[in-house]
Amino acid sequence: MNSDKPQCSGDENGTYKSSRQPGLVAGVFRNFLRAAFLKRECRRGFSALRFCKDLEYKMLKSGTFRAQEVWNLAVCALKTQSDALYRQWFSKMTAVDIEDDLLIVGVPNDFFMDMVRDQYSDLIQNALNDINGKAYRFELRSGYLPPEQPEPEKKQTAPAKAKAAPASAVPGNAPAAEGANRRNQLYTFDNFICGNCNRHAFAMARSAAEAPGECYNPLFIYGTNGIGKTHLLQAIAGKISAERPDLTIRSVTCYEMLNDYYDMLTRHGNTAEFRAGMKDVDVLLIDDIHLLEKKTALQEEFFNIFNLLYNSGKQIVLTCDRQPCELERIDKRLTSRFEQGMICQVGMPEYEQRVVILRMWRQSHITSVSLSDELLDFLAENITSSVRRLKGCFLRLSAYAEMSGTDDISISQAEELLHAQLTAESQARDIRPEAIQQLVANHFGITLNDMLGKCRSRQIADPRMVAMYLCRKLTRLSSNEVGELFGRTHANVLHAEKCIPEKCESDALLRRSINQLERQLQKH
Repeated sequence: MNSDKPQCSGDENGTYKSSRQPGLVAGVFRNFLRAAFLKRECRRGFSALRFCKDLEYKMLKSGTFRAQEVWNLAVCALKTQSDALYRQWFSKMTAVDIEDDLLIVGVPNDFFMDMVRDQYSDLIQNALNDINGKAYRFELRSGYLPPEQPEPEKKQTAPAKAKAAPASAVPGNAPAAEGANRRNQLYTFDNFICGNCNRHAFAMARSAAEAPGECYNPLFIYGTNGIGKTHLLQAIAGKISAERPDLTIRSVTCYEMLNDYYDMLTRHGNTAEFRAGMKDVDVLLIDDIHLLEKKTALQEEFFNIFNLLYNSGKQIVLTCDRQPCELERIDKRLTSRFEQGMICQVGMPEYEQRVVILRMWRQSHITSVSLSDELLDFLAENITSSVRRLKGCFLRLSAYAEMSGTDDISISQAEELLHAQLTAESQARDIRPEAIQQLVANHFGITLNDMLGKCRSRQIADPRMVAMYLCRKLTRLSSNEVGELFGRTHANVLHAEKCIPEKCESDALLRRSINQLERQLQKH
C-alpha cells in the first residue's frame, strides 16, 4: 500500500473513519452504498467498500471534492428518487468543473438545458444541499456529450471501428460538431406537426434540405420563441446528413458563433481559424441570428462569410425572432442579403395541432406513464404561447404521475402543479387594450385621438378596424366592451372581426402589418 494513503479503520459499530479527517464520509457514503446503481455494480463483481475507500482517498488527497465526485454523490440521491428521471435526464449530464461551491454541469444542448432548468432545478439543488456538510450551487452549460455508458457484453466483442458511425466533418469546436449529430436524432421532418401556421415554412425547409444551395437560398425562418424554428433547422441538418454525407454541415446558434469569434480573437489575436471554420462548409445553419444585433465586428466578419458562401452556391439557413426588415441594429447590407432569399414565418400551433403534438409525445414513450386525453386537452387549451412550455408542462405532469405511482391526475391537481405556467399564460393573453390602441396608432402614423374620434376616412377607419380586431383576438373583452373603448357599437366590432381577415387574404402588406403588431404585443 502506498505510504501516503490515509489509514482507515472501523469502530465497534462498523462506522468507517479516516485517521486524517475522522468521520468525513460516515453519513455520505452510507447513503452512497444504499444507492441502486452501486448495488448493481456490486452484483457485477465490484467492491462497493473498495470504491468508497478509493473515492475518499482521492478526495482527501486533493483537499476538496472534485467536480465529478460531487456530481456522482448528487446523482446518487437523484436516482433514488426516480429511476425514470435519472435515465431520461440526469444520466445525460456530466460534471465539467467546480469553482469553490459552484458546480458546472454540462448538458447536451440548449433545449435540454432549458428543460432541466425549468423542470428539475429544485431537485438538483436539493441533492447538492448537503454534500460533506456543504451546500453546492450549480450552473448548466450546453454542448457536452453525456458520459459514456458501458456497452452490453455481447457488443463488447464487436470491432472497435464499429463503436460509432462516422459523422460529417464539422469545422469548429467539438461541442458544436457533437451537437449537430445529436440534433439529427432529436428533430426530424417526420415528427414535425404541420398546420396552417407553419405549413409554408415546413415546405420551404424540406425543399432546402432536398436540394441544398439550389433553391430558397438563403432560407430565413422567423417567429416567436418556442414554436418550432429550431426543430426545422435541425431537421434540415439531419436530412442532409443522412442523404448527402459528402457535404460538410455547420449547425450553430448565434451565441455559439459569437463565443467562438471572441475565443479565437482572445487566444490567437486574429480570427483566421474562426473564418476558416465558417467558410469551409457546404451548409451553414445558424439559430437566433437576431443576437448579431449591436455586434459590429462580428457583423462585418459574417458579412464577408455570407457573401463567400452565397456566391459559391452553399446553402444558408437562418432563424430569427423577427423579419429581416425589423432588425434595426444589424447592418443594412446584411439584412438586405437576408431578404434576397425565401422568408417564411412559423406560428404557434393551433389547438388541434397542440393536441396532436401532445398525443405524439405520449405515444413516443417520452415517459413511462400515459396521461389521459382529458389532461392533454386541458394542456392544449391552456398552454398557447410556446411549444417548449407545452412540453415542459407535459413532462412535469408525467413526472408527478410517475413519482406518485398513478397516471390518474385530476384537472385540479394539474392546475395546482402548473400554477406558475398557467398564470404566465393568462397574463400573456391579458394584453391591455390601451397598449393595442397606441401601438396600432403609431404603426399607421395616426394619433390616438384620430382613432377614437368620429372621422370615417379610410386612412383612419382601417387602422381603427385593425385595433378593434386585435382587441378581440388578444384580450378577453367582449365585442360590446371593445365597442365602448372605441366609441363604436357592437355591430362595428363584429364587422371588423369579419372584414380584417378577409382583407388579409388579398392584401399582403396588411397581413404583414398585423403579424408584426401581434408579435410586438405578445413579446411584452
